[in-house]
Parts: sequence; C-alpha cells; structure tokens
Amino acid sequence: MSDTTREELAFERVETEYKRGVRAAVGIIAVLCGLCVLASLSGCLTATKINRWESALLGWARKGGPECVESAKVASMYLVNANRTLAGATSALDLATDGKAKKLMQDAAAKCGEVVPK
Repeated sequence: MSDTTREELAFERVETEYKRGVRAAVGIIAVLCGLCVLASLSGCLTATKINRWESALLGWARKGGPECVESAKVASMYLVNANRTLAGATSALDLATDGKAKKLMQDAAAKCGEVVPK
C-alpha cells in the first residue's frame, strides 16, 4: 500500500468520526430542546390538566353542598375561559400559567372536602 493510500484512508477515518460526532451532538441538542419544552410547560395550564380538573369539579359539585357548588362553579368558569384561550394559542408563549387555576381548585377542594388531582 502506498503512502498516499494510507493518508487517504486515515483522512476518511477522521472524516467519518467527525461526521459521527456532529450527528451525536445534533441528537443531544435535539433531546435537550425537547426536555426544555417539557419543563417549560410543567407550570402551564394544559388541555390535559384542564380536562382533569373540570372532571373533578363536576364530581365535587354533584355531591357537595351549596358552598362547594359555588366554589366549583367559579373554578369551572375560569377553566372554561382558559380552555378557550388555549384553543386559540399559536405558540407556547400564549399559554397561561396554572397558578390562578390551581388556587381556585384548592379553594374548591377545601370547600368540598376533596383533594386537587395532579
């Protein structure tokens, strides 16, 4: 084997390793971006959370007293409006935080003798 062929093979090996490294870096960056998106949504009022909380409120209101029903109604109206906002959202920046909804749910849960679902 000539020196030129050895040099070409060595260059091809280095080039191949470089491409593998770049692909691995791109993959790692993509995974990190996905995890960042998930982490940023953890405090947002998502459709799943709205559905879960609305279902809980409905059950609480059916079996609760007048104070429970009124508190559940207030929380439910907030969630309905949040759901409308979510339906019109065009980016993650349009999503509301779950702070106020969580507070309303905790108030309703306390008045109904229940626990807010996760």
